[in-house]
Amino acid sequence: MLIELQSHSTVSDGQLEPSEVVAEAAKAGVTTLALTDHDAIAGVPAALEAAERVGVELVPAIEMSCVHRYAEDLHVCGYWIDLEKMAPACDRAQQERRDRAGEIVQNLRREGFDLTLEDAIREAGAADSIGRPHIAKAAGATGDLGPFFEEYLVPGAKAFVPRRWPTAEEAVETIRNAGGVAVVAHPYWDVKDPAQVEDLVRSLKPDGIEVYYPSHTKEQTEHLLRLCNELELVPTASSDYHGPTHKTFAEFGAYDTFGLGEPQVPAKP
Repeated sequence: MLIELQSHSTVSDGQLEPSEVVAEAAKAGVTTLALTDHDAIAGVPAALEAAERVGVELVPAIEMSCVHRYAEDLHVCGYWIDLEKMAPACDRAQQERRDRAGEIVQNLRREGFDLTLEDAIREAGAADSIGRPHIAKAAGATGDLGPFFEEYLVPGAKAFVPRRWPTAEEAVETIRNAGGVAVVAHPYWDVKDPAQVEDLVRSLKPDGIEVYYPSHTKEQTEHLLRLCNELELVPTASSDYHGPTHKTFAEFGAYDTFGLGEPQVPAKP
């Protein structure tokens, strides 16, 4: 079994349509997949139809971007969500993204860039979620966006605007109110200090942790597994697939279990 509980489509910052993500997953031997577009669920129905055709189990899901005292951009995945119940939170999140994007664009204009919010929206194309990569490209950044982000779009940079809603606690509550299961995504991607990671998990009281992840080391994976065992949380896994030519997340099956155990799929509530 190959479990992949995080992937992204053109509905957010992925390269492929939802049905194409499912097709690529099936070709890679994925047996259980979650399409977790950022703050968006519009791709889930098409993914469910495609998954039924190719025999892949598709978990209705979302990845909520949120704020926490340890991270300006933390992520919490919600699995088995009721799409109708989740929709109002997605609408609010998309408006928050547009408002934030507008502020970032104004800051970039102050720095001498000739762009508008409409330019960023056009760059986003079919995406419901306007993100910083779209803004960077609208501003003329090409290829590796890292240097542009470092100068303008990360905390402390010239044009950065912090996220304001939801907090991580609100994200967990929103997911559960939509009938879902809340899992802290790739903790060591967003928070580097082990003590902070542990405090984050203990304070949020999620239902699971994304333990197996491409950037997690063996030591980090062991730490997260210990937390799962102690707190009776579900250890999940993903390669965070974004598309076949993505710089960082371009293939399924890219995470390592280090022989420490097998990932699990959270039970449907």
